[in-house]
Amino acid sequence: MAGALKVAVIGVGQRGLQHVESLAQLQADEEVQIAALVDPYEENLAEEKIQSKAPSYKQGSTRLYSDVDEMIADAKPDAVWFVIPPNQHRGEIERVAGLGISIFAEKPQSLFYDEIKRQADAIDDAGIASTVGFQKRYDPWYTAIHDYMEGKQMSSVMTVSLGSVEGHGVKHTHTEEQGGPANRVWTANRAWSGTSIVEAGIHQTDQMRYWSRDDVEWVQASYVNRPDHLHDAQGDNPVAYTVIYGFKGGGIGNLIFTKPAKSYFNQRYEYIHTPESHVAFEDDLVVYSYSGSDYPPSDRPSVEQVRTVLAKGPEPSAMGPESTRDISRQFVRSIVEDNPDLRRNSFRSSMQSLAPVLAANVSDSLGGERVYIDEFENSDKYAQYRQRPAGL
Repeated sequence: MAGALKVAVIGVGQRGLQHVESLAQLQADEEVQIAALVDPYEENLAEEKIQSKAPSYKQGSTRLYSDVDEMIADAKPDAVWFVIPPNQHRGEIERVAGLGISIFAEKPQSLFYDEIKRQADAIDDAGIASTVGFQKRYDPWYTAIHDYMEGKQMSSVMTVSLGSVEGHGVKHTHTEEQGGPANRVWTANRAWSGTSIVEAGIHQTDQMRYWSRDDVEWVQASYVNRPDHLHDAQGDNPVAYTVIYGFKGGGIGNLIFTKPAKSYFNQRYEYIHTPESHVAFEDDLVVYSYSGSDYPPSDRPSVEQVRTVLAKGPEPSAMGPESTRDISRQFVRSIVEDNPDLRRNSFRSSMQSLAPVLAANVSDSLGGERVYIDEFENSDKYAQYRQRPAGL
């Protein structure tokens, strides 16, 4: 393993196990050495339990810790993957950044914007490599859309995500010991997840930014809350979300989320429009646009005449193991080769995907008020919404 990048993973829960599997594959290719794993619960570090979800992992020389600072001082990794619940950060990113260690942070980096800004400032001050786990940016279909949209204005983008509140399953964090939900399904709990728009819709928000090469200027949101009498069994996250984004370039984004209980149903729809085209997810990734020089044509063109395939199907899973492995591989190579261009985001740039979903919560709480992102980030008007609540 001489010359391989020494890496550590902090948080060996559901998403952490997926990263362990990807890094174990990169270790087999001698691109990394998994120097350490950190988790506050000893049972989460048992080799047999890890291998049940990450079959490529073998403990070997990997050292196991329950304390982040002890691991950093002892294992001395080159890069750290932070994969812990977003409301559980306690300055670890800032301390690790201050030691000059590169940082891969899973999203959401935190639920509190002031805390996120401190994390970003520490990373920037240290001048270290960083990225955030928006692995959809490494999916071939999503990259094809990004490439197609170069030089084009996004007029509108729509993402409809139909899913169940149980979709993320039971987590490994003992939330019942930390004032959280007794059933450990922290994605159904607002104080732990920040709402499904923050916990999951942040991915769709980031993909809109990636496709359009643009940032969100304002957000308006309206949620349908889960009835109070269902909170004990199903959590207190809303049942349905409607979020509208206004982009700086003039485009509009529509994000619709549903999270009923007991449906166990998942489906999604995604469309992108420019002033002269319609991009659709079908059996293939296609664009509909007339390219003839005789516009408007004397006869209405057929579907075949306006349909162009951007990427052949079947569609890969943008949230699957391939994109998870690819984002880690590119991050590792960007450090080893000292090539920032291999990273498709940074901690700082990814704040522009996190701020809109946090601001969506604010908009809903204020009756659907339009919230401008710059004001949300900087204005005293929204200061209370940017801070970690006392006692959490």
